[in-house]
Amino acid sequence: MMKGILFAFLAFAFFAWGDALVKAIGHGLDPFEVTFFAYILPLLLSPVFMTKGDRIGDLLRWNRPWLMTVRLIFVAASTPLSVMSFRSLPFAEAFAMIFLMPSLVTLLSILVLKEPVRWRRRLAIGAAFIGVLIVARPGFRELLPGHFAALGCALSSAVVVVTGRMIGHSEKRFTLIGTVFLSTALASGLLMIPGFEWPTRDQWILTIGFATTTFAAQALFTLAAAYAPADRVGAAQYSQILWALAIGAIFFDEWPDLLSLLGIVIVVGSGLFIFAREHARHPDPVPEPPEDEVSSESLPERPPEPGFPPPAQR
Repeated sequence: MMKGILFAFLAFAFFAWGDALVKAIGHGLDPFEVTFFAYILPLLLSPVFMTKGDRIGDLLRWNRPWLMTVRLIFVAASTPLSVMSFRSLPFAEAFAMIFLMPSLVTLLSILVLKEPVRWRRRLAIGAAFIGVLIVARPGFRELLPGHFAALGCALSSAVVVVTGRMIGHSEKRFTLIGTVFLSTALASGLLMIPGFEWPTRDQWILTIGFATTTFAAQALFTLAAAYAPADRVGAAQYSQILWALAIGAIFFDEWPDLLSLLGIVIVVGSGLFIFAREHARHPDPVPEPPEDEVSSESLPERPPEPGFPPPAQR
């Protein structure tokens, strides 16, 4: 299990550094263009996630087409929204607002899945929203488009999680992972056309770096799911806020004030509590494979949902 937890922390470190590269690109490129180029490389390399019996055609062969369609619409929306938020908000502030996702998952579970939610989780949801209000402070400072983009990313990621739970084991692991890259690249490729500009050399370097970290993070995330239960893997995502605070301070000279730090602590604490309660209700144990190299057959058929864009997810 410890190996899986280590892989999970490494995966979310790669996700965080990829988001830092997005922030470094800044406003020089259209967010859809950044997303398109970042997901082409993972799409081309996605066959490495295939197991015995998988075919490339499984990317378009779905057992539950309506649910998959809804899932992929929100998958394709989450990364461009995260790009918009990271390039216009302080790094840690964007992460804090995106981490509203577990609370939104619980709300959608009540509305869509008709799941009962006890008072503890209801209080945690309320606390998470209060934490976001403390971070954003509407009425006391200007609300930027990045704030709405971060909330949109959180909502999109929550829909992906809930639809993934509804899909269950009816789709192949390769289908679930590969369609993330395919749908995001396809949608962003179409939407980038009106504002397309050929990237400069520096922008190419940063974009290729983003693509590389995206693929590496997903590969590490899949390995983590092979060695550790989903609750241990998913909880590691909150290490991203530590990376965000460190990267924002060191590379972007972003120092959150005390109120922002308080809001971040409330959001992260509420999310961790909700996450723990969710996985107490939906346990997903994964037996530890042998200590030798993980084979394709030892990987779980359906790992936890890919991170953010979840999700630059994400």
